[in-house]
Amino acid sequence: MKREKGFTLIELVMVIVILGILAAVAMPKYVNMQDQAKSAAAKGVIGTVRAAIAIQYASSALSVNGNGTATFPTAAQLTATDGTGIFAENKMPDSPVVKTPANGLNSVDSTTVTGNNVIQDTDCDQLTAYVYNPDTGEIRFNNKDTDTITGKQWNQF
Repeated sequence: MKREKGFTLIELVMVIVILGILAAVAMPKYVNMQDQAKSAAAKGVIGTVRAAIAIQYASSALSVNGNGTATFPTAAQLTATDGTGIFAENKMPDSPVVKTPANGLNSVDSTTVTGNNVIQDTDCDQLTAYVYNPDTGEIRFNNKDTDTITGKQWNQF
């Protein structure tokens, strides 16, 4: 009697079941990694933007051409692409958390907040990537969604 070599149906089913269990365990960890990466990217981007604003503020106080008065950059200076901006490569970083705002991923709204007012939820309309107060230098993401890692709204970063 000649014996055929190969896998039985039971063996193949067991392999598929084991692969399914491994996939079910790995998938939530992968999704959580995506959320952690998005949260870390958001913190990095907003930190970069705030650092650039602080450097511009300090630079304006030390400027030989100016009167020594420290001023925060304008929204136009933040978004300038003609070589007069304050960011490397003359481009404000794209927001990693605002989903396709009408005015672009690196757009800034500075019209809704002025004076010593703190940026509020009502100032966030998601038409721009960032909300900026040029009088105080405060800048936030223009997004009311919640970061699943920290539990905070993106506009609270």
